[in-house]
Amino acid sequence: MSMMLWSGKGRGNLAAEVTSETSPQLVDRLFAASVLVKGVDGVLETIGGILFMFVNPKALNSLIISFTAHELSEDPDDWFATTLRDVVHNLSSDTKLFVSAYLVAHGLIKVFLVAGLLRKKLWAYPAALWFLGIFILYQLYRFSHTHSLGLLALSAFDLFVASLVWLEYRSRKQHVYNVMGTSGERLF
Repeated sequence: MSMMLWSGKGRGNLAAEVTSETSPQLVDRLFAASVLVKGVDGVLETIGGILFMFVNPKALNSLIISFTAHELSEDPDDWFATTLRDVVHNLSSDTKLFVSAYLVAHGLIKVFLVAGLLRKKLWAYPAALWFLGIFILYQLYRFSHTHSLGLLALSAFDLFVASLVWLEYRSRKQHVYNVMGTSGERLF
């Protein structure tokens, strides 16, 4: 028995397949590791959003100028360095507030869901799947405008994490129903 996680028609055979022969311990370890990565990312996003809120725009502009100076001295037309300088130079206070609030909210949601998943709370699995789905759709929407390979890679990683969350959720639900069936009482 196998479950197709993703396949792209017309793009070669890009199918990731999880089979029933896959070691449950391996899936559990991959689940824990990927959820921990998401948790660390959530903490860093939250801290970054808070720090970004309090950074003086002139100080941020000076920092970016110093970080990109060497690259622009070698290649004055470097797309990444010039774009980064332009974005920071034209950063409005409204945009700065939005980016800060987005990073803090996004990071806190991740931390909250990761805490629920690591504690094996049944409600956290569908909530995490919904949020991962929303983030994936948003990232793919942004990819359609930016063509950023980083967004595509992040979406692929989020899809991988979502498949592990789904597998773990099915396993947890089955465990709960097995326990309920033997005791006859409701556990949640």
